[in-house]
Amino acid sequence: MKGCTPFVRGGAALAMAAGAILSVGAGVASAGGVPLPATTNDFFGPGTQQGDLMDTILSFSACAFCHAGYSAPGDIPMGQTPYHEPGRWQGSMHAHSVRDPLFKAARNVAEQDAGQAAETFCFRCHSPRAWLDGRANDPDNPTTGLFPSDIAEGINCNTCHRLVDPIYNPGVSPMDDQAILNLLADVPTEFGNANNVYDPVDVRRGPFDFPQPGFQPPHAWLYSPFHQEADLCGSCHDVSNPVLSRVGGMTPSPTDTYTPNAFDAAHPTLAKYDMMPEQRTYSEFLNSAYAQPGGVDSGGRFGGNDPVIQNCQDCHMPRVTGTGCNPAFGPSVRTNLPYHSWQGANVWMLDMILHVYAGELDIDQIDMINVAKVDTEYMLGQATDTTASQFGCEMTVRVTNYCGHKLLTGYPEGRRIWVNVKFFDNMAQLIGEHGYYDTATADLTTGDTKVYESKFGIGADVAAASGQPQGESFHLVLNSVPVSDNRIPPMGFTNAAFEAVQAQPIGYAYDDGQHWDDTRYSIPAGAASAEVTLYYQTSSKEYIEFLRDEIDAPAPNVGTELHDAWVATGMSPPVVMDSITIPLSPYQVGDATNDGTVNVDDLNVVLSNWGRTDDPGLAFGDLSKDGIVDVDDLNIVLSNWGMSL
Repeated sequence: MKGCTPFVRGGAALAMAAGAILSVGAGVASAGGVPLPATTNDFFGPGTQQGDLMDTILSFSACAFCHAGYSAPGDIPMGQTPYHEPGRWQGSMHAHSVRDPLFKAARNVAEQDAGQAAETFCFRCHSPRAWLDGRANDPDNPTTGLFPSDIAEGINCNTCHRLVDPIYNPGVSPMDDQAILNLLADVPTEFGNANNVYDPVDVRRGPFDFPQPGFQPPHAWLYSPFHQEADLCGSCHDVSNPVLSRVGGMTPSPTDTYTPNAFDAAHPTLAKYDMMPEQRTYSEFLNSAYAQPGGVDSGGRFGGNDPVIQNCQDCHMPRVTGTGCNPAFGPSVRTNLPYHSWQGANVWMLDMILHVYAGELDIDQIDMINVAKVDTEYMLGQATDTTASQFGCEMTVRVTNYCGHKLLTGYPEGRRIWVNVKFFDNMAQLIGEHGYYDTATADLTTGDTKVYESKFGIGADVAAASGQPQGESFHLVLNSVPVSDNRIPPMGFTNAAFEAVQAQPIGYAYDDGQHWDDTRYSIPAGAASAEVTLYYQTSSKEYIEFLRDEIDAPAPNVGTELHDAWVATGMSPPVVMDSITIPLSPYQVGDATNDGTVNVDDLNVVLSNWGRTDDPGLAFGDLSKDGIVDVDDLNIVLSNWGMSL
């Protein structure tokens, strides 16, 4: 048995070992250094290259007449909003992937760290249209850089609906695909890093067939099973740094290190699992229960008409009832229409878009962004279940992940989820708190609660090449050491599968099959109830201040503008994912065994663990909660001897 715990983070020794790899100094690596001598060759990826298209990617305006500006009939998607039309895209972060102020600042830092080629690499996902046409090679150049429509549309309709499955499947893939793939010098063999293949002509692909006779779209089209598969999303939602190569065995392992390649040359294998991992959302999904045959019946947790989740789209584009184009044209009403929302977790950035671009957005865009906020908050509220239970002087908080990937996933820098616990007495007065967040300063108290996040750092090789200090860092393109990762795995998780795709926990441990995490808190004397809240935050104060301070340009610049907008929009205010309140029963001080009485059993707990040290409260018998079982704990037992509830 064990004594009461003030707070047990878990995995502390592992975390210290991970940190030792870096020899991390105080703070986060910041300004200084010189760019890595990287060129476009270092960031080469297979697939369609710049200049390969015969027909350029079209603007949203080419689609809007038929596919936007109406409210389709049918059930309300996500339980909230009536907008089923594909034009719902206007509120998604896909539509704002270029104008995103955080992206603007982060890509400027990437350019400072590894040259223009690094910044251009970002546009392969954030604006494929601009990248394919060469406008992302110097995106801010007023003559040859981004078009206004590139900035306003980000990842638009024609981009995704021109995608070709790079892995040809005879009898399933459209017959045209084989000829398209044969034209490529380098055909992708896996999904990620926007190594995409696009139809060189404007033939629009989607998940529906239109057999004759019947309604026919007024443009060239192909039925594409690829558009119903997670593989399509994996094209951009597995991200690796091709400038850095994995050093280790034939397959990834936790002991691998990452070092720069020879510069001005493509990555030696072009395989993503041989590169430095940045994001592994798609790989996490592939190794979850959701991606296995039959998927997972979610019970309708994420909305839509079909509760079974077996692809990314099933959660992020749930099937609703409606028409794919304006009903005036006579299309079929479908019950499996993909809701073009791509809702995720980024509520704050939607507020940023509304604030920063208030003078540029039209009424439809504003309307759709506000719809997106509702959908995003809904998804955050469905992603987890949080419970709390009392055991004597302890309360255990369990967070269960129902996402098809880690909780949380995606872009790692500045994102975090944490547990806030408040204890109240029988007069409803606050008598203790863990995970306090100061809304006036955006400072989070992290040492007394669980914070779910991943952290990276700069290793010795990259530090020597870049002049940046070795240690934990927000320099995304320079980071070469995965420092820590305690994010909660999805259903179906196994350590072996996640290690094989560079997505294993780091400095933390989860058992195979575990898709939840427990945190123990000591209940203060006099507590009558506890309020537990799970919070999500898109960008921490530390990350925003890093971007503000790192931009090497006179103010105002994209860093200071980001910071000003961050302040104006509430400093990336935390969003409630779950909130519960439970009543608490009295407990007996000194009762190490939690049986209600202080007796010889409690004395034996202290004596049998005498001298044991660990994090405060983690050592069995540490009743004084000071990190060591000693005379203080013995005195607590003896001074309460014979007492019971």
